[in-house]
Amino acid sequence: MKKNITIRLSFAALLAFQGVLCAAAPRTDKPAGVGNVILVGWDGAQRAHLMELFSAGQLPNLKKLVSGGGLVFTEVTTGATQTKPGWAEILTGYSAVRLGILDNRNYRPIPKGYTVFERLKEFFGPGNIATIFLSGKVNNLGVRGPHEICINCVSRGSIKHDKTRWWDKKGITTSKTNDGEPPAWEHRDGEPYLNSKGSVDLYQAELGSAENVGKKALASLDKYHTKPFFAFFHFEEPDEQGHLYGENSKEYGEAIKKADHWLGELVKKLDSLGISDKTTIYVASDHGMDEGGFEHFQAPETFLATNGKRKLKNGDRKDITPTILEGYGMDLQGISPALDGKSLFDK
Repeated sequence: MKKNITIRLSFAALLAFQGVLCAAAPRTDKPAGVGNVILVGWDGAQRAHLMELFSAGQLPNLKKLVSGGGLVFTEVTTGATQTKPGWAEILTGYSAVRLGILDNRNYRPIPKGYTVFERLKEFFGPGNIATIFLSGKVNNLGVRGPHEICINCVSRGSIKHDKTRWWDKKGITTSKTNDGEPPAWEHRDGEPYLNSKGSVDLYQAELGSAENVGKKALASLDKYHTKPFFAFFHFEEPDEQGHLYGENSKEYGEAIKKADHWLGELVKKLDSLGISDKTTIYVASDHGMDEGGFEHFQAPETFLATNGKRKLKNGDRKDITPTILEGYGMDLQGISPALDGKSLFDK
């Protein structure tokens, strides 16, 4: 947000504030065991912008969530500060380098068995846990097989900053390129979640707006709440609003507040289904936004918030899946190949 706003928190103040939140969460050494986990993704939520709204009381549902759990700071240390490598790291616990998903245009399918969805199906047995994957975006969290992408096409229009669909040879909406040469199409073996889609009971992508994602999320809880479940609900906002209007814009702030609204709706649904007490919610971002800009070239500051009772510590975005798996009672030392991330539980 604008640098001349006086309520901007310094990094030290943010750390102190986050420490107070985490200290309030009681510690327990008992694993969560079989239960439910919801990972809510707020794509491109700049940490400083989010914390400013939080401190101003404009994210009441996030505040209520962490009042019973905690909020810690995570960082991007491997891979680009982009969506594809971001969620790939978050949903596997492996580095983007190991996964071969370096940025949004240089990627391949995540190796079979690596995602949190597959790990949980293997650990509990396919029929003993439901897995849900709902995404506002499509290509960056997609399941397509072999295809071609334009490696030199501009990704967004110069005026409206709208998507050009450079990843879709049939649907591309521009002939403009970054280097002035004709569009260059290059083969990719598949999108990141190609190999894991068989371990997901409900997969839907390109849902678009927060309202669409939110409504689908509520409906999925109605359908799958009778057995233990793991759900990933990905909101493409605020990232999309940041690209369209800029990080300093009213629209970007409203997108974060809209995501907070749907967090509240999810909690209400859990209450109505009678499963709040056995459902742990995590809220995370994959990257931030460049201060005052329309992109996220250098935006490594992320966060993780939860209602879980076990105290967390600061870490890396790769640490989220290890934390979730340990919370389910899984022995991380038995995972092969060894995870690059570590559990964030403060033992």
